[in-house]
Amino acid sequence: MPGLKRVAVFALDVAGKLWTAPNTIAGLLLGAVAVIAGARAGVAHNAIVFHSVPLVHRAFVLGNVIINPMADLDWRCATYESVAHRKRDPTCAIETVHLGKHEEAHTRQYQVLGPFFLPVYALTMLLPSPTPFERAADIYAQTGRGWWPSFSPSMRAAARQPPAPDAQPKRPI
Repeated sequence: MPGLKRVAVFALDVAGKLWTAPNTIAGLLLGAVAVIAGARAGVAHNAIVFHSVPLVHRAFVLGNVIINPMADLDWRCATYESVAHRKRDPTCAIETVHLGKHEEAHTRQYQVLGPFFLPVYALTMLLPSPTPFERAADIYAQTGRGWWPSFSPSMRAAARQPPAPDAQPKRPI
């Protein structure tokens, strides 16, 4: 049975990558332009990653492509929730998560919604910050699970468990 589960997970992963292929192609085209401008490509975090992309100020995802302005994804970044709290209360502490794991969660979200991810994500930006997609990506980066948005406070709380050992970055923010 474990072999069957592994095959099913692999098949769903491939199906998700095919489903989000239009987004991934857009990311690859952007990445190709970035390589011409000096960026370098690699594979990590369920994606083809373009590092050191000029004219980009923060990492973002298009399908199974991560566009990253830094040399690698092994950094800590502020959670969207702590940034939102900090805007209301400047004394609030900033909570950080592993950037690569955060972006990996978005690749998985893309694999579920495929070509509908960007319009659905845009609609969630009308909600108070952080959006459900960003909150889920932060939870995944902290715990290694829970990458799909949950609108239930109890499910979000249950996802917040001690971080998985491999979720820790090599370098601090």
